[in-house]
Amino acid sequence: MAGDLYELPGGTVQASVGLEYRKDKITSMPDAIARDGLFFGYFSDGGAVGSKDMKELFVEVEAPLLAGKKLAQELTINASARLTDDEIYGTNTTESVKVGWRPVTSLLIRATYGSAYRSPNLRELFLMNQTGFGTISDPCYAPDEAIDLFTGEYNASNDPREQQVLDNCFANGVDPTVATGFAAYSVEQAAGGSLTLDPETSDSWTAGFSWDQGFSNEFDFAVSSTYYEVDIDNTIVEPSGQYIVNDCYGSLTGNSPFCARITRDLSNPADPYITLLDAGFLNRDNEKARGVDVNLNYGDTWTISGKPFDISVDIRGTRVIERSTLFITDTGEEDFNEYQGQWGFASWKANSYVTVEWDQWRVLWTTRYIAAVDQNPLGIDPYSDIYDTALTGTYGDTCEGEAYGDLTCRDVGFADEYFTHSLSLTYEEDNYALTIGATNILNEAPPKVDGTEITSVNNAAIGYGYDMLGRVVYANFGYKF
Repeated sequence: MAGDLYELPGGTVQASVGLEYRKDKITSMPDAIARDGLFFGYFSDGGAVGSKDMKELFVEVEAPLLAGKKLAQELTINASARLTDDEIYGTNTTESVKVGWRPVTSLLIRATYGSAYRSPNLRELFLMNQTGFGTISDPCYAPDEAIDLFTGEYNASNDPREQQVLDNCFANGVDPTVATGFAAYSVEQAAGGSLTLDPETSDSWTAGFSWDQGFSNEFDFAVSSTYYEVDIDNTIVEPSGQYIVNDCYGSLTGNSPFCARITRDLSNPADPYITLLDAGFLNRDNEKARGVDVNLNYGDTWTISGKPFDISVDIRGTRVIERSTLFITDTGEEDFNEYQGQWGFASWKANSYVTVEWDQWRVLWTTRYIAAVDQNPLGIDPYSDIYDTALTGTYGDTCEGEAYGDLTCRDVGFADEYFTHSLSLTYEEDNYALTIGATNILNEAPPKVDGTEITSVNNAAIGYGYDMLGRVVYANFGYKF
């Protein structure tokens, strides 16, 4: 139900209220061959059977408190709440508050607060054991370059692995200087739901403004910015097998909860291969994101040779202040990781769009920007790596730094700022349009990195927003019937 409640000086108070009932059911019953793992490779599928219901009551009220007043051209508040009764997880509440204040017509100041709740879905709860096989790269096996070709003995000075990786292998019962053989091999991985999962909960808030210049009719200009913070507890994650291995042996704290999900055959120290990875669902204790979004808009009309050209510029940027995760082990030890400034979480990312239009023609110039990144942005030694190996003077392929005369052998786990530009030209009539253009017109390649440090193909960083295709020329044609 929705409607008007009463009048305030700023306008009409509106409200809505509702009820919802939902029942979810999953039934997946594979045959005996799949259930018992008799397929080729011995993978199994236990299926999933289960159901649950949920009831919700929700209400929302929007009240324009003031309007047309001095220093209060607009003051509006919106509040909403939801009561959720989950068959398995009981009763929970969430709420949201939004405030918009316009002291003058051209300036809007806004803020929001909200909480969220998500109980595990049916797959996360009721998925029975499923197993399969996948190739896993095992960092506890000594690489070929660390083994003397003639004597077969381990040579620490040629080992490209980081000290933290070696320490974590030792801590989990594997001697990484003795284990030899194929470092990548097929491993059985098991996944399944769990009735012990906790619901996801979160708190988030934003504060920002939007200003649109009103002192001139000659051009348009607007700027807006919003600070955001999102704090999530008990995020439900389904880790991949490689993620489990990487997090265990690459942990900076040595307290990765994923180590308990790795089963090895330790009967032969020279070949302690992984026999099973538990990739079932689990809760991440905390995940946090903080940052600032910025948007600039400019518009104008220029007259050239008697013809009007409409010009617009749109710039959108995001500043990452914090991106972190927290796992707490069963013994209470914390595994806390921060990612801001690192690969995939550049301190700044931005896009700009410059458009020129005249008659039926439109030119669009697009620029993408990624700030410089470093796998150890807070490191105190520029010649060190993410584990400060250079400071320990032990294993690792990092040189010892300027003080020792080593100037050119730093691990390339960093990249400079990165720009790509694209250009397109469009001609449009009432019933058809033609566009020709090129992306990455300067053919900017992704940054080159050390493949033992950063995910890469042929030492070109991949998966972090960089262009892997190079310059691409295209044409599009559309016709309306």
